[in-house]
Amino acid sequence: MRRHHSLKGKLLATLMGVSLIGWLIWLGCQYVQVSRQQNGHWDQSLREIGQQILMSMPSDVDTVGGRSRLQLPADLPAQPNYKFDKIRFQVWSLQRRESIVSSNGAPKTPLQPSFRTGLANTRTAGDNWRVYAVTDASGRVQVQVGMSRKQLRAEVAWWVKITLLSAVALMVGLALAIWAAIGWSLRPVNRLRNLMSQRDALDLAPLPTAGIPREIQPLVQSFNGLLSRLADAMHGERQFLADAAHELRTPLAALQTQTQVALRAGSEADARQALGQLAHGIERTSRLAQQLLDSARIDASQRRHDHATVELADVVTMVVREFEIMASRRQQTIVLNTAVAPVSGDLDDLGVLVRNLIDNAIRYSGEGGRVVVACGRGLDGTCVELTVTDNGPGVPREERAQIFDRFFRGSNGNGERGSGIGLSLVRRIAQAYGAEVTLDDGLDGRGLSIRVRFPDPGR
Repeated sequence: MRRHHSLKGKLLATLMGVSLIGWLIWLGCQYVQVSRQQNGHWDQSLREIGQQILMSMPSDVDTVGGRSRLQLPADLPAQPNYKFDKIRFQVWSLQRRESIVSSNGAPKTPLQPSFRTGLANTRTAGDNWRVYAVTDASGRVQVQVGMSRKQLRAEVAWWVKITLLSAVALMVGLALAIWAAIGWSLRPVNRLRNLMSQRDALDLAPLPTAGIPREIQPLVQSFNGLLSRLADAMHGERQFLADAAHELRTPLAALQTQTQVALRAGSEADARQALGQLAHGIERTSRLAQQLLDSARIDASQRRHDHATVELADVVTMVVREFEIMASRRQQTIVLNTAVAPVSGDLDDLGVLVRNLIDNAIRYSGEGGRVVVACGRGLDGTCVELTVTDNGPGVPREERAQIFDRFFRGSNGNGERGSGIGLSLVRRIAQAYGAEVTLDDGLDGRGLSIRVRFPDPGR
């Protein structure tokens, strides 16, 4: 199973990594700088010590020669001077090339074999030295003061060690402080997570944004937007299910009643009449169920957004052929006028739109009515138009703004009782594809004409 990274761990690793890189760069610079400073410091110390030793010698020191040294009392142990214990000096007679005075630990051979004055790097007694040599004004005595390079490096290494230990302790403290600071900063997010985990599955109320860091506000706001859309969708579905249950209750009760009437019919004629009513009720209930299923499917298809270019004329022709039998039973005439009409949309959705427009026109035109179905490019060439016109009773102008509302039934029913779903499906599909639906008078100054203008996919 794939492991998810910890945001706290990621932030800590990033911050500590950046701090460590910066510290290493600083340490390198400090090492170079301190090395130079230490070298300059010891060079200055060697000069001062050498000159002080020379000025402390008597003027006849070159006649003394190497003699035994004085010793400290037995009850006074030697206390090393940690600063000057690293320094060794020699006093040489230049004429005799003989060591007159030397410090403890100084090599037997000259620290500066060439006896040149000034600072120099030399090698003697198997070791590398930093040496300062100074000769008196008469040129008889030379003082050589030196410090082992090994001791210089050891001192720098000691400084680096102390610095590293201090830095490690500092980095550990800094890591703990950063971890605590990140945890404190993420407390609002943790509270939000706990709040979400305690919520009921259907609780779609917006998440609180008070106290949320500014960087996380857009995420919470976008999530609240999603919750709002989900709440609207669930409210619409609940309302739709409630309305659908109400609408189905009536035709189902009517079917039960008609079935009972057919079973109790006293004659074949009464039974046939009851069965006819039953068949009509079954047809109406089937149509209502189909429209409810179409409504649910349209909701799902509108969330996919996988539209393609569809030839609307082919869809219209196919749907008109489906209604020819129904129209002939009612002695109605369907006139079809089609031209090339490409639109962008889902084939099934467009079929539902055309089917409901034609079904609505045929049902409300009455016996012997006429229905004209036309599609093609608009006169201005900027859109594709689908028009379904009939010569039925039409819709009063004061009701035209409502006929696209779900479950609305107009007053001019012409004996037909619809479900009030078909035209609402037409408007929903049209809105999903950016189409415009307009109403006008129908054929012969009566009836109804419904025009749907689709955007031209070629523009």
